[in-house]
Amino acid sequence: MPELGDRLSEREIELLELVATGVTNREIAYRLHISVNTVKVHVRNIFTKIGAESRTEATMIAVREGLINVAGVELPNDQAAATPAAEPEPESAPARPLPWAKRIALLSAPVLVAGLIAVTWPNRDASQVNGNTDLPPERSQEQNVNAQVQNPTSRWHDRAQMPTPRAYLAAAAVEHRIYAIGGRAASGLTSAVEVYDPVDDIWARGSDKPTPVAYVSAAALDRALYVPGGCNAEFEPTRVMEVYDTAADVWREAAPLPAARCAYALGADADAFYVVGGRDRSRYVASVYAYDPQADSWKEMAPMPTARGFASASVLDGRIYVVGGYDGNRELTTCEVFDPARNAWAECAPLTVGRGSVATATLADHIYAVGGGGWTSYLGFNEGYNPQTDTWSPVETPLIGEWRSPGLVVLDTRIYAIGGWSGRYLSLNQVYEALPFRLFIPGSQQN
Repeated sequence: MPELGDRLSEREIELLELVATGVTNREIAYRLHISVNTVKVHVRNIFTKIGAESRTEATMIAVREGLINVAGVELPNDQAAATPAAEPEPESAPARPLPWAKRIALLSAPVLVAGLIAVTWPNRDASQVNGNTDLPPERSQEQNVNAQVQNPTSRWHDRAQMPTPRAYLAAAAVEHRIYAIGGRAASGLTSAVEVYDPVDDIWARGSDKPTPVAYVSAAALDRALYVPGGCNAEFEPTRVMEVYDTAADVWREAAPLPAARCAYALGADADAFYVVGGRDRSRYVASVYAYDPQADSWKEMAPMPTARGFASASVLDGRIYVVGGYDGNRELTTCEVFDPARNAWAECAPLTVGRGSVATATLADHIYAVGGGGWTSYLGFNEGYNPQTDTWSPVETPLIGEWRSPGLVVLDTRIYAIGGWSGRYLSLNQVYEALPFRLFIPGSQQN
């Protein structure tokens, strides 16, 4: 039996490094190719050997003792660990050990600050690279940390978590499988393609996307997934479009976008898809490009009335509803609808609250708006749109606070919300039993 002070094995250190990233036991098991029960045994043994009672405490002890390295954290020396740098003790005073709670808070602060600066976009790095000053403001540490997953009251349920925690990804469904493509993870851009089987509730791996990008969407047409544009590692939008053959598990290139775009909205019908708005290299735009897969060509359409990025688009009754977004100053409640047959725009009822980095999906003649940035508004519910009455109404959410850019996919009578950002990159996979359409009154309990 392990005892306090015993040396950690190489396997335990490898597992402890994953624990420090915040991933779940299921994710650790997937990455290390071991069972969840084996992970639990390792975690229990680690806690015993280093004298920890929680994952947070285990991480802090491991960092302090030099067992693991956490990106963005410089290990303090003994005196610095004992005394905050902002209020140093007099030189003649001996160093006083801080209580554990304060030591953990002191060590945690650099991790949280570094994480918020390094792994979210829009952020300072993006503005430095692009020279932009109108990117969405950063959230405070307290606001990010307070966002939490709720125990669902009625229709939201947990499913197997996505192996790679990430946000700003492309997600779409082909033949009863959900494909999560690219996006941004804690380590930076990822090219990962992970495939979810809802029947067996398991994830598998597909061929990596050749060009890693984030702030991107996917259109499913004839068993292929089209992924246009996106931002590269330097936060520069790109024109490249890559197409994934889900049957052959191979990628190919198609006609590039007429202009570089990322953070756009994408609406797809049976014959074409539309890249709406987004960001070019200097600003948010209102442009609309239609792609014809038969001709492998793009066509410019009537621009959207409101220039914006981080919006979401869904098709309903042959028209494309573009919802929410960010215009460089604030999150928007804007709802505008595009009729491709007439190449014309009209207004629709605005959202209840502004939502940047929102995700939308159409099911049973309603549009569901899930999550959002929470940069300039507090998000305590999702929303559902009824086209018959042109009204939005609250719908329950599994996540209180910001929930930036989850992948949102409809399969059968269910909506799957995957990943996103809420103070950290998420691996969650939540399914919403959406039929019959039911509204939610904030603060109420429904069974």
